[in-house]
Amino acid sequence: MSGTPQPSPDDILVQGYSTRYAAAAKKLLLIEGGFVDDPTDRGGATKYGISLRFLAAAGAFDSDGDGIADFDLDMDGDIDGADVRKLTRGDAVFLYSRHFWLPLNCDSLPIPLGEAMFDQGVNGGLKAARKLLQRALNTCLLLIPVSAAKKTLLKVDGAIGTATMAALREVAMSNSVGITGLMSAYRDAARERYRNIAARYPAQKRFLNGWLARADALGK
Repeated sequence: MSGTPQPSPDDILVQGYSTRYAAAAKKLLLIEGGFVDDPTDRGGATKYGISLRFLAAAGAFDSDGDGIADFDLDMDGDIDGADVRKLTRGDAVFLYSRHFWLPLNCDSLPIPLGEAMFDQGVNGGLKAARKLLQRALNTCLLLIPVSAAKKTLLKVDGAIGTATMAALREVAMSNSVGITGLMSAYRDAARERYRNIAARYPAQKRFLNGWLARADALGK
């Protein structure tokens, strides 16, 4: 209708999701960008941060029972680079929510921690995002005044249980650390992870500056 503002494609894509998730997904789409098929990328062809390796595993379900995997988008019997190329922003938003935002319980985490973990989950996997949280919490726990006898650090195993959640509450409520301090520690942990990847896989070193910039922007 003439004169009536029309919703943008991205506004349409995020309908049905939480407002918080919608904002995080829009931001991530901008960060991840379009289709790339870099032979040095260990994940294979990638679009919107969705790699071929991930899509082949996560997109193999058949929700409508037609005998074709939902993300075999060209319906040729397999999930390959051609299907990655065909991914839409709506596909990415769906996959982000199903495989990262919801499993990480981001809506229940403090802002902007949930957003940072979502970013790192998409970029490095759920376990990596959770380990970063545990490393960051351990850093923060050491900054909270308490007797040495009571100082118990978390096991960095990527399993978020009662101990990790208790530590999160303690850090968040600490006047000396708080969410601001936790986010600083989370960014530091992400930088360390990226540097370790570059050291372990020399071919990946050319991505390091971009990765570090991504870490710097977490939660901002």
